[in-house]
Amino acid sequence: MRRRVGSLTGSAILASGLIALMLSGCADDSALVTQATSTGHILMTDARHVEAVPGNDIEGTLVLVGDCFGLHTSAGDFAAVFPQGSGLIEDTDQVEIPGWGTLGLDNHYQGGGGVLASSTLSYHDDIPTACRGSRIVVLDPIR
Repeated sequence: MRRRVGSLTGSAILASGLIALMLSGCADDSALVTQATSTGHILMTDARHVEAVPGNDIEGTLVLVGDCFGLHTSAGDFAAVFPQGSGLIEDTDQVEIPGWGTLGLDNHYQGGGGVLASSTLSYHDDIPTACRGSRIVVLDPIR
């Protein structure tokens, strides 16, 4: 005699659990994580600290480059990839950067990072269309 749980048999539940487990292993494996504010502003972060950032300092002001958080620098405005662990502060246009602090729109940033050709980034294809440009700022305030 088979036992039924709702309308599924025990073996059907086991099979569906195994399929879900297998599919979760196929999840997006990108090193780029994106978050969006309620107003649609996009924050990009390096999930695994995979990109080599030049040992330079970069200085600029947090701005929106299109819909993306970026920096206004002396070389221009560029969308930015923030370091691993960075995140949006809920209901604001502020970014919490681990080991550095909070950065809001029009606030000054000075720290590690550099402007890189976006085509050289391992996660280039995962950069949202709204954030794409030939160059992008990659921040690494701790280096």
